[in-house]
Amino acid sequence: MSKYPEIKNPKYHEMSFGEVDRIREKIKSGELGVNIKQTQLMLYLNQMSKKHSFILKMTQNASIISFVFMIVFIFVNWRLTLLFFIIAIVSGILVNKLANKYIFEECRDDRVFLKFALATGLVELKK
Repeated sequence: MSKYPEIKNPKYHEMSFGEVDRIREKIKSGELGVNIKQTQLMLYLNQMSKKHSFILKMTQNASIISFVFMIVFIFVNWRLTLLFFIIAIVSGILVNKLANKYIFEECRDDRVFLKFALATGLVELKK
């Protein structure tokens, strides 16, 4: 397995940006939907806009840090452990929801990201 994204759908990789713009307009109008691969949500953060990427990274960091604090504070104060447990669960759920939302927004607004996502198999089109 390479460190770089692999082209899984050469059809979309070879597609002109005019065709990608037509697909993007259909996504905006609601004619086409986008199926996002749940297993690859966090793999392509560097290709997303900096704002979305930063928010996802910080939310994921909050989840990890609260989990570590939960383990540390279980012996010191169990009430704080409950607080960190709730924060870890909520931020973990929030990471997945935000990743889906931001990937959809990027596909809807950015033709380069849409072409990349279709070519690598991150998203699939559905009617």
